[in-house]
Amino acid sequence: MSVSAILFDFDGTLVESLDVKISAFASLYRRYGEDVERAAVQHYREHSGVSRLKRIRHCHEQILGQTPSEAEINALGDRFGAMVEDKVVAAEWVPGARELLEAQLGVRPLIIASATPQEELERIIEKRGMRHYFDSIFGSPPDKTEIIREIVANRRLEPEGVIMIGDGRADYEAAITNGVRFVGRVPTDHPNPFPEDAAVIPDLSSLTRFIQR
Repeated sequence: MSVSAILFDFDGTLVESLDVKISAFASLYRRYGEDVERAAVQHYREHSGVSRLKRIRHCHEQILGQTPSEAEINALGDRFGAMVEDKVVAAEWVPGARELLEAQLGVRPLIIASATPQEELERIIEKRGMRHYFDSIFGSPPDKTEIIREIVANRRLEPEGVIMIGDGRADYEAAITNGVRFVGRVPTDHPNPFPEDAAVIPDLSSLTRFIQR
């Protein structure tokens, strides 16, 4: 089946912003000591594509043994967002991403499906001058499984005609749950978080050939 729409994660898929966000997340837990900071960073790396609020809750409950209030979690999420927003705006493109968007613009719908909060995501995309590439932009909440489900249903798309491009296991699971094809972005020399049968590419410069195949 031909490709009817392409869905993109944002951080680590279109923009090289993962290190910026890891550094900011580490700083949230630095005051608790090196072991806690290291564990928090490991959790962040292993759960790419998951809402920052869920990751903060997990780290507080499972690493610190605390039960934070919603207000505390939201405050930490806001602090994280304030630390990263301008840096994400300034981050480099993933190799091949801009060229791919230029080539696919007007050919088929291009849609963002990200775990970044909606308003923050829209500001970043506007500041980067990327808005014109995308038919729609979806951030959190809801989670990616629900985002993809709504995109497929509302646009009356055949799931097997949709491709989701992402760099995290949550992206893969959301795509597979909805019957959508998946391509994982795994930079060279980075560990592959996806199953052996998942299609992976080191950057987006080869994605056009993948779509053509």
